[in-house]
Amino acid sequence: MILVQNLRLQLNGSRILLLLFAGILIQSCGTSKKASRNNSGIPPTKSKPDVIVAKPKVDTVVWKNDKPKKDKIPTNANEEPAKPKPSTTIKKYVKEDSVFRIVSLLPLKSDEVDTTVSKIPSANIRFIHFYAGMKMAVEEVNYESGRKVILDVFDTKSNDVSISLLQKYDRTPPHLIIGPYKTDALKYATDWAKNHETTLISPWVSSSSITEKNPYYVQIKAGLTAQYKMLNQHARNHYNVDNIILVSKSEDDSKYRYFNDTVQEAQKIEEKIIKEEDLASTQTNVLTPYFKTEGTTVFILPLASIKDENYIYHFLRRVSLEKGTKDVVVYGMHKWLELKPEITEYLNIQKIRLSISNYVDNDNSEVRSFKKKYYNKYREFPSEEALEGYDLMKYCIRSIRNYGVDFQNTNSSIISPGLQSSFQLMPISKDKTKNQIDFYENAFIKIIEVRNNKYRIVD
Repeated sequence: MILVQNLRLQLNGSRILLLLFAGILIQSCGTSKKASRNNSGIPPTKSKPDVIVAKPKVDTVVWKNDKPKKDKIPTNANEEPAKPKPSTTIKKYVKEDSVFRIVSLLPLKSDEVDTTVSKIPSANIRFIHFYAGMKMAVEEVNYESGRKVILDVFDTKSNDVSISLLQKYDRTPPHLIIGPYKTDALKYATDWAKNHETTLISPWVSSSSITEKNPYYVQIKAGLTAQYKMLNQHARNHYNVDNIILVSKSEDDSKYRYFNDTVQEAQKIEEKIIKEEDLASTQTNVLTPYFKTEGTTVFILPLASIKDENYIYHFLRRVSLEKGTKDVVVYGMHKWLELKPEITEYLNIQKIRLSISNYVDNDNSEVRSFKKKYYNKYREFPSEEALEGYDLMKYCIRSIRNYGVDFQNTNSSIISPGLQSSFQLMPISKDKTKNQIDFYENAFIKIIEVRNNKYRIVD
């Protein structure tokens, strides 16, 4: 929980967001007081949840700020929420029973910020929005009946800070941890969560190498294997397999095994090795020999790293130059949306289909309502990170209330929709021959096209 003093800063833009950030500056300077315990070892619960801010006087009125409505718990086919299954193991740690305590570790790097300047640096602002979205969700859900939620937010300036912060919760772990952002800190936090029987949510990192045999670790973004599976299934369902070509940069970079499972897919997708220097050269007809004479030519380009940016650009440029009137579809990854503008331009004008977990329909009435409420509260329009933090926090709180603190074990059959993403947590086992859960992963993925900078879902 962060207590924010009434700071007099010279501000431009959103004064309230700056005050939120200033509050975390204070928090990072006094974490020893924040994590204090009473004699029983349980954190104090009398403090108000989340953040207390000094609300500046605002002259401009934009929208009416309505009281949040109670939302219904989404289920499949009007299914009633399942009751938590009785635990078959005895828990080693005692958690608070008067509130739900959620700890969030955010990489705000507040020690690098000059508080005399009038705006938040761009490197910090995405996580301020994420935090503001979480805060808004906590306040809305606390209007509902049920156990209240306390959100403890800490600025993790380094891996050592993450370690020291979690050690303060050794005797009485929180009900849930969100973060941290850096991989090394996440590995430590994941081990700590496993040892302390506490579910840890990773909103940003998605990797199968973080942990193993750990049913307390949950990745919110689907990993590469899950995305490859979706690209493979979608392409096979919509096009003749003879017309699909898997593109790889080299033999070492081959993803052939992900797209040609010997058990599930009897008909194999052809793979072509196309070098980057050939795509970037001035010679013509690099891709023309692969175009099909009948039907749509489909390329699958499963590249998702910033280091592949130039290869992706040259490939899309070649498609544009050589295809003529032929119908060509390219399947790619959501990472392409974050690459250089030249790639974004091709996304808008060519038939490019991307695997994605997060997308926003700005015409949706609930999204518009959220934006109004967010602006009224913070005097700032929400970024995608604000929606992401809001969705995740609401999903987590409602899952805890309806399925218990180990909710990932009980509700995998239910898809819970949000404003930006949906959630369906599935157990992942690295070794299919062993009956063990290595971690949980959000299995929700859609295939989209981009037109006029808007997403269109391709069913």
